[in-house]
Amino acid sequence: MNETIDVLMSHMSIRKFTEQQIEGDKLHQVIKAAQWTPTSSHFQAFTIIHIKDAQKREAMAEIAGGQKWVKDSPVFLVFCADLYRAEKYWKDADKRIFSNQEMFIVATVDAALAAQKAYIAAESLGLGGVFVGGIRNNLGAVSELLKLPQLVYPIFGMCLGYPAENPGQKPRLPIDVIYKIDQYDDQQDNALVALYDREVKEYYLNRTNGKIQDTWSERCGGFMMEKTRADVSGFIKEKGLNLI
Repeated sequence: MNETIDVLMSHMSIRKFTEQQIEGDKLHQVIKAAQWTPTSSHFQAFTIIHIKDAQKREAMAEIAGGQKWVKDSPVFLVFCADLYRAEKYWKDADKRIFSNQEMFIVATVDAALAAQKAYIAAESLGLGGVFVGGIRNNLGAVSELLKLPQLVYPIFGMCLGYPAENPGQKPRLPIDVIYKIDQYDDQQDNALVALYDREVKEYYLNRTNGKIQDTWSERCGGFMMEKTRADVSGFIKEKGLNLI
């Protein structure tokens, strides 16, 4: 493997950080790397907001369900899908297109790709971090806190800093479950997922000294039911995306 592949395949979510601050030039490199993400038709339909204000950090941590790393990490970024800038500057564009499902997907994907590229850049510089989807617990509050205009909506946050832990890597699904050829063939998936469930259970038993005994199927199903976030659809419509 080369150095890039090593970085990609050594990923771990980091929630504990040293007190060392991220150097300005390193953070600049992370943001510049995000800028160079692939983007549909050169739209660049995303905005990154660096939350420095301590009170806003506290509020964001509370919105995210008490995730203290949101306020304690050296850097906290919020990645937003942004069609406001497009509506403002694109010439001869029918304003109605910014409310359709295609543009919603384009902006969401652009923001997600930018975040992934930023995260990879950060890891390559010796930093670590974690994505924070918990800000979607109350998108209205986040939007008000960050003064987001119409057609801009937050996707997730990202904590970054120098790691103060090594939590180990969570096992991933067998490659034959997520990689198919020519068609969606799931004939072997039951057996493979059963083996994977046992592997994940063993991981949690070891990591938590027996406190958590969940399989992948059990844990993800439980998390999904805890975080239905049914109000996301209403918020998106309020932001001017009627998904027509």
